Amino acid sequence: MDNWNDLSEQLKKLGVRFGKDKPLLATAKKKIPIESLVDGHEFDTIFGKIFSSTRNYSKSHKHGVAPLKPFSRYQVLCDWAQASHLADVDIEDFVFLDTETTGLSGGTGTIPFMIGAARFIDDNFVLEQLFLRNPSEEKAQLTALTQFVDGAKAVVSYNGKSFDLPIINTRYILNRLGNPFDGIDHIDLLHITRRVWKRRLKQCNLGNIEKEILEFYRTNEDIPGYLVPEFYRNYIVDGDASHIAKIFYHNEIDVVSLSALFSTLAAILEDPISDKLSHAEDIYSIGRLMESLDREVLAERLYASTHLSAANSAETVLSLLSRSRIYKRKREYSEAVRLWQQAFELGSEEAALELAKYYEHTAKDYSKALEYTDFLLERITDQKYEANQAHRRQRLLKKKTLK
Repeated sequence: MDNWNDLSEQLKKLGVRFGKDKPLLATAKKKIPIESLVDGHEFDTIFGKIFSSTRNYSKSHKHGVAPLKPFSRYQVLCDWAQASHLADVDIEDFVFLDTETTGLSGGTGTIPFMIGAARFIDDNFVLEQLFLRNPSEEKAQLTALTQFVDGAKAVVSYNGKSFDLPIINTRYILNRLGNPFDGIDHIDLLHITRRVWKRRLKQCNLGNIEKEILEFYRTNEDIPGYLVPEFYRNYIVDGDASHIAKIFYHNEIDVVSLSALFSTLAAILEDPISDKLSHAEDIYSIGRLMESLDREVLAERLYASTHLSAANSAETVLSLLSRSRIYKRKREYSEAVRLWQQAFELGSEEAALELAKYYEHTAKDYSKALEYTDFLLERITDQKYEANQAHRRQRLLKKKTLK
């Protein structure tokens, strides 16, 4: 009997009821339709209706401190995306896209139950959020998206190349519908955002970029992204849309932030030599970006920025090494040596190696080459690297003797 009492107590702690404590009928949860919580309308398609919520933002709207519509060209941004021709395309031909899905891992079983797509139309930023009240509306949803995207020449996303677009493409295939994204260019802002700000911010998820760069802060209407699939599953099971309104807000801000981030990046990259940049990490990162795009003159100016020179940080050494790399490529060795020596005085082993190679192979000053080689041998711990420098030292001693 004691064993039974112990077991019953444990079951009660787990929420199990029995006997007279057990309710005869479970109380049905009241259904709350999405139409009563979100301002929207039914979008008619040849495959039926889909619920859609439309949001309009004026051209003067600012998202935090950032305008939605770019006031500058976006040549550098398009060059980086390997779509240089888009720099001459009107911003109205860009679609800003984000999805909310039934899972966070992708795959054929993942459904985008909400697709947020926005465009600039007559100077307004118009956002359509296409929502599946049930999975049977998917053909209507995709058809409505096709109509909205029609005529676009580029899509802008945040991690969309790896997540959103592959999922959407799969849904078009499974529903045997033509895909409006076939053949149009894609600018995924996640990767260039990391290139510009990762050294300083470390975390480059969209929420952190909103706070740190756009200076936009979400309200308590928002929910964490990881809860989105669970809230939608609950809605499908019990018809209670009380949490779905928060998903609409979450998706809306994601899409609006995309446009604000696009305009912010465009402005910074078109004119990086400005007061907009005050962090050494950002200046160095943009210098590296410009160098990778063969804009060496601009890259060198960024590396030489007084912000970096005065920073006395890791970026100071990195900028000196980057500048020296440019001059070395141009065979302007006197300037390269000057920069290597500055970096060496700040403790750079890479600069010491470059100086050792320069004095051995170009200047033929074996005594100086030995000085830098000995410095390296005192500092290095990697056995293979140490063996290489020891071999260099023996070679230099032989050359010095023969000279």
